[in-house]
Amino acid sequence: MKKSILLIFLLIILSMLSACSAAIKVVEALVQEEPELQEEPELQEEPESGEETSMDVKLPTSKAQSAEFATEDLFSTTLFKEDPALLQFSKKVEKHITKFDTNFTIVYKGKLDWDAFEVQLNDIYNIINFVNPYTAGYVENYNWEAWEVDNGYEVEFDFTYLTDAKKEKKVDTYVQEFANKFITKDMDDFHRAKAVNDFVVQLATYSDEDASEGQSVYELISKKTGVCQAYALLAYRLFLAADLDAKYVYGYSDNQLHAWNLVSVNGEWYHVDTTWNDVNPDEPYAIAYAYFLVNDEKLSEDHIWANENYFAATSNAYDFMHDMWYADTVGNVIYYNNMADSMVYAYNLATKQNKQLTETSCYYLAASDDAIYCSDYDNAGFLTKIFIKDGSEKVLLEAEVQNLFINDKGVLLYETIDGKKHSQNL
Repeated sequence: MKKSILLIFLLIILSMLSACSAAIKVVEALVQEEPELQEEPELQEEPESGEETSMDVKLPTSKAQSAEFATEDLFSTTLFKEDPALLQFSKKVEKHITKFDTNFTIVYKGKLDWDAFEVQLNDIYNIINFVNPYTAGYVENYNWEAWEVDNGYEVEFDFTYLTDAKKEKKVDTYVQEFANKFITKDMDDFHRAKAVNDFVVQLATYSDEDASEGQSVYELISKKTGVCQAYALLAYRLFLAADLDAKYVYGYSDNQLHAWNLVSVNGEWYHVDTTWNDVNPDEPYAIAYAYFLVNDEKLSEDHIWANENYFAATSNAYDFMHDMWYADTVGNVIYYNNMADSMVYAYNLATKQNKQLTETSCYYLAASDDAIYCSDYDNAGFLTKIFIKDGSEKVLLEAEVQNLFINDKGVLLYETIDGKKHSQNL
């Protein structure tokens, strides 16, 4: 007769990764609509000569390690090596998840005693991450009931899901559309990785209002809002679609569970945290590269993860990008505000040359072929045009502006501090 060991353990997956701290922005990534032209705001009076006009230096919020958590709190894949039966058990669970099965039974016959096996049942979501991280992201919650059987345990699962087969077909189409539009055969690994990072960072707004929202990739691409789990899972899919090897990583930071990616570029592994490459939810077009192609040493300053579960990232080949903030790319050139000195630079990806364009503290910048448009923080945040050829400047609007963006139709979008949105043909 079956012996009941535990009656219904409920795991709420939503509490796991909904707390990951971030700021994500809104941009129509695949389709840009023609903006409605709005009236220009009234001009502000120029400050009197000698009047102080500089504004506080803006910097991204600094992160910190999780003082309350350690790697010992995370699942370690060394357990799979010690008990291959647990891996096979996990693969069987994942196969049912792939089919969105809501109720199923699996027998485990391995080395773990009941107490150790119970711990793994309660952590099944994180175990499934190492079988297939994307399908693990389907899960909303689950409960289980287990019985002792000959030489093992029989486990009955009940799962509920964040998504379904129909929604996932739409995700598949979305991923393929991304690859068709943004990835070309002649692109090297770096440009493929950057295309994924930039796309995900500019896709949506970080959701922190309700832990039940924004967990799935489908929600992220349809509602344009999500949390780090959705961002890391979407990036994982896009990296693979861009023919890059990638991993989904979970760990801790700022005393919260957090998720990001590892990606292989030119044979070396690097961390990419698309969630934290977004700067502020109120700055929809601001992109940074502080967490793009980062090695273990750098990331360990504010992230914790179980190192034995993943490939080592040791290269510092792309450290030159980590001070880039308010960045915009035109062709092979990244125009950016440097976090070290708040001045504007141009980095040529082809020649690997970095050039300072101006000493102006230029925020919210948007670049075209011949000029940069920005909020001049040395001049009351006025809308300013900086000519790339010689670094000369022209004030276009004597009003503080923010959130500049040039869309696919060559229209400059920006906001004034009263919240009004404006647009201007270039």
